[in-house]
Amino acid sequence: MKVVISQHFLVHYREPIYNLLCRQDLPSHVYSFKAGTKTNIPIKTIDVTKATIEPCVGGIRWSITNNFWFFKIFLWQTGLIKLALDRDVDVIIYLGVMYHLSTWISIVIAKIMGKRVLMWTHGYLKEEKGIKGWIRERFYRLSDGFLLYGNRAKDLMLRRGFDPDDLYVVYNSLNYDLQCRVRDRLSREMLSEYKSIFANPDLPILIYIGRLTPSKKLRMLIQAASLLKARGIHVNVLVLGDGPELGSLKSYANQLDIDEAIYFYGACYKEEDIGAFISISDICVAPGEVGLTCMHSLVYGTPVITHDNPDFQMPEWEAVVPGESGDFFRHEDVRDLSIVIENWLRCNRPRDEVKKTCQSIIDKYYNPHYQIKIINAAASSEPASKMTL
Repeated sequence: MKVVISQHFLVHYREPIYNLLCRQDLPSHVYSFKAGTKTNIPIKTIDVTKATIEPCVGGIRWSITNNFWFFKIFLWQTGLIKLALDRDVDVIIYLGVMYHLSTWISIVIAKIMGKRVLMWTHGYLKEEKGIKGWIRERFYRLSDGFLLYGNRAKDLMLRRGFDPDDLYVVYNSLNYDLQCRVRDRLSREMLSEYKSIFANPDLPILIYIGRLTPSKKLRMLIQAASLLKARGIHVNVLVLGDGPELGSLKSYANQLDIDEAIYFYGACYKEEDIGAFISISDICVAPGEVGLTCMHSLVYGTPVITHDNPDFQMPEWEAVVPGESGDFFRHEDVRDLSIVIENWLRCNRPRDEVKKTCQSIIDKYYNPHYQIKIINAAASSEPASKMTL
C-alpha cells in the first residue's frame, strides 16, 4: 500500500513522526510526503536537504510542491491533481484545511480514481454555525476518515452525524525519544545548577515555555505572581522563550515590582536545557492557549495549569487531568489563576507521584509510536471503534 501525506509544509517538531512513518518495517505501508518548503506561519520548517537523506538515517521521502497564496488566505499547491491521478498511490492523507483550494479538487479526483482519502486536521475546535460552518462541513464530508488531534474534535463531529468508525484520534507529539533520553540523564546535581539562576532557588518555580505572543496571555502569569506575593506566597517565575511580547512583559513585571522574581531566559533550543528547566519547575502555567507547551511540560513530569474554556484552547489541553497532571482556572480570571496555583502548591502532592502521572499520559498517547499505530490503522480502513492498541 502506497500512502502519500500531502502537507502545506513539513513542520520541524513533527520530524520524528515523519521519519518513523517512512522507515517503519512494514512492507504493507510505504509512506511519502508532498509538501512545500516555505510557509507564511512563524514556525520552523524541515530543511529541504532531509529529502535527499535515506529514512533509515533520519531522512524523509519527500517530493516538493509549490505554494501559491491568494489574498493571504487561500492556497493552491502544484502537483495535487497529478497526485490524485497517480494509479500507484492507494491512500492520500490531506491537510484538512478548507482554504486550500487545490485540496478540494484533488480529493474529488482521488475518490473518482478509487483511492482512500483521509484528512489530518484539528477538526472542529468549537461549535461552528453559519455559512462558514456549512462550508467546512461540506469540505469534511469529502473525506473517508479523519486523523484528529483530540477527543473534543471527535465529539463535535459525532454531534454532526459523522461515523465514529471514521474518526481516529491521533493526538500530537514532539521529539519524544530524545526527551526520554534527556529526562533519564537528569540528576539532582545538574538540576541544582539550573536552579541557581534565581536569587532564592528554594522558592517554588512557575515556568512558561513557548513563543511570547498576545494569545498566550502572559501578563496574567506575572499578575498572578504579584497577587501571590501580596498574600505572602513568594514564587520564582521562569519565562523560556522569545517573541513580540518580551519587552512589554518585562515592563509590566517592573511596574508590578516583581521583576526580581521573574527570569526571562530568552529563546532556548537545546533539549538538555529545556528538559532541565522544566524539571526544576513545580508548575507550568499557560494562561492562554496551551498547545505544545503542555506536552513539553508533562513529558518531564511537571504539571500544567491552564484555563478551562475549550473554545479558546488547543487540543493538547486534554492531557491536563485536574488534580493529577495539573488543573484549570476560570478563563481570563487572574485572581482564580492565583488561587489555583496556591492550592496546587499547598496540597503537597508527592512530587514523584505527580511526575509519574504526568509522564504516563505522554508515554501512552502523545508520542510518535502511538501515532504511527493510529495512522497505519486509518490508512488500512480499520474501523476506529474496533481498534485495539
